[in-house]
Amino acid sequence: MKKDTLYLHVGWSKTGTSAIQSQVQQQSASFADKGILYPQSLQWPDHSHHPFALSFKGSGAYQSDMTPPQALETLRQEMETSTAPSVLISSELSPFYFNNPKFKEFVEQHFERVKVIFTVRPQSELLLSLFNQLVKDPNIRYGGSLFSLAMSNIAWLNFHQNMRQWRDVVGPQNIIVIPYSKAVVDDFFAEFGVTVQHVDDDGSRTVNPSLPTRCLSVLQARGRKATDNASFARIRNEVIDLASQVPAERDRHVLFTVPEQQSLDAHFKQGNQLLADEYGLDINKIQKQHYKPVKGLPPGIKLEDFAK
Repeated sequence: MKKDTLYLHVGWSKTGTSAIQSQVQQQSASFADKGILYPQSLQWPDHSHHPFALSFKGSGAYQSDMTPPQALETLRQEMETSTAPSVLISSELSPFYFNNPKFKEFVEQHFERVKVIFTVRPQSELLLSLFNQLVKDPNIRYGGSLFSLAMSNIAWLNFHQNMRQWRDVVGPQNIIVIPYSKAVVDDFFAEFGVTVQHVDDDGSRTVNPSLPTRCLSVLQARGRKATDNASFARIRNEVIDLASQVPAERDRHVLFTVPEQQSLDAHFKQGNQLLADEYGLDINKIQKQHYKPVKGLPPGIKLEDFAK
């Protein structure tokens, strides 16, 4: 007997995905009560389903130790032990699964339908957050500029174009788009009729905290001396600690100018408008309105000179 729905939360990265995954895991029983299995056997410690996603396509330093058939079999076995009629898989590292014949065969055999969930935010905001993540990650230690990161991700940042390939397979009625905000976890849960049981009094939940923006260029410069992940982490922590003693007026290095941010967002303006029109979204939630330059400490600043 087929299951009802396979929900695929496929990202984008830096749109609250980690907070969503952590909270869904924390309330997996609530989802089970709604008839939705959040698989336990295909998770990383952060409660994402990256091992499942990466089995279909690796992502840079991150790879899975499973093949697609092994990942699908693991999922099938867990599905057999659950009475839930639907399944939710969440990974912002998800490739376009339908390119894989084994996945298509699995879906046709086990599910009546597939619904795909996208979380999105203005591209200039997403890019800055992604830059932060890649610079601070010991496994990546990104050393390029924001501009080079933008150019290498132009196609990936085109929400409307990327959604089209999913829509063409599952149908527009099976596409769900959730704009990023401080309430993105609540909005995600609302799609399933589940109420969030907040941990923090203000309803916020920071799972993957960013590095202070002012530290990014300094870390890039100093991180080049790291010989391994542990030494990079030590340098990163030292930069954060020392930078906390540097006056804000020293943030004179411009990482992302206002014209650069506006130009990037303008490139996607038409696609974002089409997206808003097709899915009934408030365009102001995916198109930035106010800009200011993103500044940080100069990469060569001697932080030690400010130590108390």
